[in-house]
This record gives sequence, C-alpha cells and structure tokens, in this order.
Amino acid sequence: MIDIRFGLLLPWTFRLLAACAMILGLSAWQTNPWVTVVIGVVGFFALVAHEGTEINPATKTYREYTSFFFFKTGRFKSYTEIELIFINRAMESQQMYTAHTTHSSTFENMVYNAYLKFSNGEKIHLQKIKNKEKLMAVLKPLSEAVQVEVTDNT
Repeated sequence: MIDIRFGLLLPWTFRLLAACAMILGLSAWQTNPWVTVVIGVVGFFALVAHEGTEINPATKTYREYTSFFFFKTGRFKSYTEIELIFINRAMESQQMYTAHTTHSSTFENMVYNAYLKFSNGEKIHLQKIKNKEKLMAVLKPLSEAVQVEVTDNT
C-alpha cells in the first residue's frame, strides 16, 4: 500500500491556537485535571489531523482519507487502470493586509502539483509542494508500483 500524505487538515492559525490552548490548559491541572485532558485531546487532534491518498496496486483500490488521531477515514474505491501520473507547475499568490494601514503585500510562490489520472477520466490531486525534486521522490514509489511513468508538464 502506498500512502501519499497531502498535508495537514487545519490551517496554521488553528494549529497555533490549539498549541496555545494546550499550554494554557496545563495551568488548570491543579484545580481541574479534566479540563487539561479535554483541552489536550482537542489540541492534539488539531495538531495531527491530516489528509492524503492511499493506493493499493495489488487490489487496485484507492482512497482519499482524512486522518484523525492516526485513524484514517475514507472509503476504498476500485479502479481498472492508472492512466497517468503527472506534475503541473502553478503560481500561488497570497495577499496580506496590515491591521492599521491600507497597505498590502503580495507573496508569490511557484508550486508543483501532482495528479493521478485513472482510465475512467477521474483525476486525484496527490500533493502540492514547492520543491520539484522532493515531489519526484514522493511519486517514485507509486510510479514503480503501478508501472506508470511520471509525466512532467512543467
């Protein structure tokens, strides 16, 4: 089974709030330990929740999953054949505004997206990463297992 982890489920702001809540929750340990446990579990959930895709070439099944506490949820679907694994390049921009003025800054990054295309035409977004070599390293085990070359459209 090949597991390609897409990324964390929650944005960084929620993860930061969860980490802060966990630290503040420790202060309640002496007075009410259950509050600390509940905040700790919820905070841990926010920090480790992620999503990805699992592909089993032996049984020709795949699933797009969401992982909570390292338990993966998602239904397996069957496929007849993987037609194509390909990489596209995209420009990603983010505009940030300051709190007190009307000035803004735009940050632009080049990202590489990996997709999987099945013979029925369905496409799955496997991963998005800024470094093309790292993306190729992630896709290599999948490419070898399903015996389909990675097409580079960049």
